[in-house]
Formats: sequence, C-alpha cells, structure tokens
Amino acid sequence: MNKARYKATLIMAALLSASALQAADRTADLILTNGEVYTPQGWAAGVAVKDGAILAVGDAAALGAYRAPSTKMIDLGGKTVLPGLYDMHVHPLGAGLAMFECRFEYGAAPQHILDAVAACVKAAKPGEWITGGRWQAVSFGDTPPTREMLDRIAPNNPVALTDISGHSMWTNSLALKLAGITRDTPDPEGGIIERDARGEATGLLRESGRDRVRRAIPAPSLEKNVKALDAALDTMLSHGITGLVDARVPRAGLETYAALADRGLLKQRVVGCIHYSGDKEFEDLLLNRRSYERARFRTDCVKMYEDGVPTESHTAAMIDPYEPGADGHLHEPARGMLLVGPATLDPLLTRLDKMGITVKFHAAGDQASRTALDAIAAARKANGPDGPMHEVGHLTFVNPADLARAKAIRATLEFSPYLWFPSPINDDIIKAIGEERIKRVWPVREGIDSGALVIAGSDWSVVPSANPWIGIETLVTRRAPDNQRPGEVYGPAEAITLKEAIDLFTINAARQLGMADKLGTIEPGKIADLIVLDRNPFKIPATDVHNVVVTDVIIDGKTAYQRP
Repeated sequence: MNKARYKATLIMAALLSASALQAADRTADLILTNGEVYTPQGWAAGVAVKDGAILAVGDAAALGAYRAPSTKMIDLGGKTVLPGLYDMHVHPLGAGLAMFECRFEYGAAPQHILDAVAACVKAAKPGEWITGGRWQAVSFGDTPPTREMLDRIAPNNPVALTDISGHSMWTNSLALKLAGITRDTPDPEGGIIERDARGEATGLLRESGRDRVRRAIPAPSLEKNVKALDAALDTMLSHGITGLVDARVPRAGLETYAALADRGLLKQRVVGCIHYSGDKEFEDLLLNRRSYERARFRTDCVKMYEDGVPTESHTAAMIDPYEPGADGHLHEPARGMLLVGPATLDPLLTRLDKMGITVKFHAAGDQASRTALDAIAAARKANGPDGPMHEVGHLTFVNPADLARAKAIRATLEFSPYLWFPSPINDDIIKAIGEERIKRVWPVREGIDSGALVIAGSDWSVVPSANPWIGIETLVTRRAPDNQRPGEVYGPAEAITLKEAIDLFTINAARQLGMADKLGTIEPGKIADLIVLDRNPFKIPATDVHNVVVTDVIIDGKTAYQRP
C-alpha cells in the first residue's frame, strides 16, 4: 500500500469513527413521548434525555432521530411534563420528626387537643416527654392555654406543644420545672415567658422564651433524624419537589443530611441554611460547613430571624401598632419584637455577603422586612452590587415603599408559607392586626410588579402539607381549596397568573440558586429534572389545581419516584 492510499485509509477510518461517536452522542437514554411538555417555547409532545441532561424536545418524528434499541421509551398517554419544582422555604427534618410525635388536627378545639395528649400520655412511660402540635390560639377564645390544663392529664410527663406558627410553645408544670423556669426567671433576650397576674409562668413561651425547654427535651438520635428526614423528603418528592431550601439547619441537621447522602438516600438537591444563633456554635458551623457538603447538599446559606409572627403572640415587628386588646396575655408589645437590630445586623450581613453566603431572613412584619432590606442596602454599599441575592422571607406584611426598592439592591422576595388564603392561622392574624391590613397580606402581585425576583416556599410543617399545588392554586385564587371557606377571599388584588405561580417554583427558584442555566425550564442542555402530572394545570379550572397528582419524578435523567 503506497503512502497516499494509506493516508486515505486513515482519514476514512477517522471519519467513520467520528460518525459513530456523533451517532452515539445523538442516542437518547430515555424518551418521553405522546404527552404535553411545558417549555419556554410552548408545548411539545415529548423530551429526550441523555446522561442526565435534556437532549431534545419536540414531536414524535423529531425525537425518533434520537432513538436506539437501548433507549428507554415512556408513552405519557397524554400526561403533562413540567420542570421539577423547588420549595424555597421548608423545614423537612422538623416535619419528619413531627410524624412521630403526639399529633392532632391543625386548629383543633381545646378538648380535642387534651384528649389527644391524654392518649399519648397513656401510651408513654412515666417521665417520658410528650412533644407535638399544632394548637391554634384562636381556638381557645378568650381563655388562653395554661399549664394547669396539661397538668390535669399529664402530672408525671413533661409536655411541650408547638403552636400552628411554630413560634410559641404550650407547656405543663413539669416541663417548666425540668427547664428551670420559675417566677424569678427573667424573659430572655428576644423571647417572652408569659405570666399570670401573680407573676407565675402560665406555660406559654414565645420565641427564645422556648429555648430552655427545647434544651431540656432529649435530642433525637442520628438514626431517628435520618428516618424522619428521609420520610419528609419522600413526601415532598411525591408532590414533585425535586429541590429545596432547608430554612433552618443546626448542627444535628447538617449531620443528618450528610448521613442521608452518604447512604445514597438523598434524592433532591438541597441548600441548607445554617441557623444564626449569634454564638460560638454558629461561628464554628460557618467555618466548618464545607465538611458537611455532598453532591446534592450545599451549605452556602445562613438563616436569620428578624422577628416572630403577627398572631396573638404579637412578636412580628410591625411599623404600625397591633390592634389593642387582641388577646389576654400580659406582654403586649405594641409593635412586636425586632430580634436583631441594625447595629448588629448591618456589619454581620456585610461580612457574610463578602464571604459569598446568602442570608435568608425571617421577616414576617413590615418593620422586620424594612430592617432586612436596610441591611442588604448597607452590604451593597460596602461590598458592591454583585454579592449574593439575599432573601427577605415570609413577607406576610411589607410596606409598598420597601417592595419598590428591592430590585435596585438585588434583594429576593420570598413569600411563605402557603397561607395567602382564608385559613385558621389567618383568623389569628386578623385578630392581631385588623381587617384593613389583611387586604395586603402576602402581597405577591405587588412583589412581581416591582421587578424584583420573587420565589415561594411552604414553610412546612407550619402548614399541614408540603403539597406545592395548594400553594400554586391559592396564589391564583386567594381562596381556600375545596371551597372550605365559601365566599371568603384574602387580598384578591394580590392574585397572580398560573404561569407566574409556576415560575416562582421553577425558573425563579433556579435563578435564586444561581442555576438558571442548568435548571428551571425544559430546554436542551439543561439537567433532566422532570415531573409527570396526571393532568395539565393550564387546562383545568384554577380551583382544581390542588388536585394535580404527580405520577413520576425524574432527577438527573433517572426515575426517583413513581406513584404506586
């Protein structure tokens, strides 16, 4: 063979090899077809996936070019495919642990609660802690819960029950005793120990007033935490949640996520926000946070509590005073509690911003959100405009002037929990702040119109379900699902469109996480995190969206969940 022929043979072999590789590159591992696929360019019939990424979207003919004998084919049978959803404010470990605690219906009547606790006491050993929830203050009318109510059914077991907001605790005398709380115990900074006219603790503890009791309760083992977190994340996965932000992660939470990942059980993508406690423990976790990170678990977030909640506890920091005489407790903060003032907050946020750490604020009251936005503005002035997009979270109430400045300082507006409709907890809120202010409760429409980035979260287990379809529906209707409260609507002017609502849980979440080029929409080149729905939410009445059922969840191109 002469040199010319030999060279030609080599070139032909190289071309054939390249052609084979190109064909292999076009071969899909998975093709979903015969459905309705939601893309930025409109609806497609199917989607092809290779190596965990979206290879193509299109009709059956177009996707046929990517099919090979090895390709797994799924006939959707007309089902709908959306990008995976993100819950941007949730507490899955706490929600999982609650599954194993003393439980009763949200907003249950006092006698129902006492009957449930009595049954839990009967099943427990003497001296064993009874924990659980969630009680609602408005259910008690003008007689707030007291330790004596629990003492009568649990004289030999300490009891600690969390309220519906997660910011107050109802305890019995034994729990107070074990926590070292007496009439002489002062209110801690940022907290309240409710007292009667004689100065005795009533058993109600607010905000950091709960800390002594929480420290007295035996901590769950790592195995129990892993079991609880796994159960909660599986529940979220069944609703189509492929990623989330855990909004308060202490050391035990970090250890649990790492253990879950090491056992191959962490399916979703998770950002864990380290709890700011203002002490050495926080600084140690901040310094060593990377040691807990895994492929699907990040820790570049800090959670800070600016206030409490705008219920009968009156602990959310408000610009205008609460309604007078809204409840019977002796502590009557006229404008609530600002837990971290500017003197501490501004330099702290500036430091964290410079480190590249996102701060998620708990800011339920309009004064708290104003203080958080002031701190973000100070960080931008000190460090420049390109730092992390810090999140002002909850935003139950926020002043219009503060919404208007969020975009300019690159602050993200995070609305949570899924309570922007008539519900038991809102009955408490109305009692505390009045009928007029409830018209702008969770002002999502205003937030979107401001041009700032808007995201949403469930805050589960503050709400009884992590189901995002409840949140999506009620963002559109501002009414309770299933016509539970006929004729009632909260803030109809704050309603948004279905597309806008789904954006909050998909592309907006991806933007906040700095992953909009990889997640949030169904487009070639993006990660194949997909959910399959039994119906198209755009083709049903808005009042039926909460009934959407997720049949399949795909993460990184592989099936992570199939409805039984």
